[in-house]
Amino acid sequence: MNRMTDKALRFAPYVPRPPERHAPASAVVAEATGDDVPALAVLQAGARGGSAGDWEDRIRRARSGERSLVVTAKVSGEAVGYANVAFLPEHPADRAPAGSYLTGVTVAPAWRRRGVARLLTLRRMEWAGERDSAVWCLISARNRASLDLHRQLGFVRVLFGASFQGVAFTGGEGWLLRAAPRPS
Repeated sequence: MNRMTDKALRFAPYVPRPPERHAPASAVVAEATGDDVPALAVLQAGARGGSAGDWEDRIRRARSGERSLVVTAKVSGEAVGYANVAFLPEHPADRAPAGSYLTGVTVAPAWRRRGVARLLTLRRMEWAGERDSAVWCLISARNRASLDLHRQLGFVRVLFGASFQGVAFTGGEGWLLRAAPRPS
């Protein structure tokens, strides 16, 4: 079982009303290419820990999935964020249904709270909507910034529990959320 630990997952600090607001980023969101993978791996290692080499392998596998997508957000040609979506089979042990799951989003610290995660999530919702009647995601109950973002985009909590899709949540609670796909 994959375990999401506090050390492995460094959530962005929860600041619902930051004292200083930055202008929204003018990021270009597109499907990640093989050439993007090294920069995305460095971004992920900086945000989540681990080695860029290990992350590079994981990102390449995610890109090669038959029913998966890796997207990147770039500002002036520089990767400032990326995210995944993948079809996951039904997981009866924790009642998670089969479907298209948003499986992670990472934004460089300097670009957080500027709409980059929202752009990446909207693109993944569009892509999933071309394939499925629902979009799913798993979020740690401790990741309040991500929960707020997904609620704003129409996600609703379906279940809460210690694990979904074999992912166990430190602190014992994760949320399984569902939304209707966003039209292109």
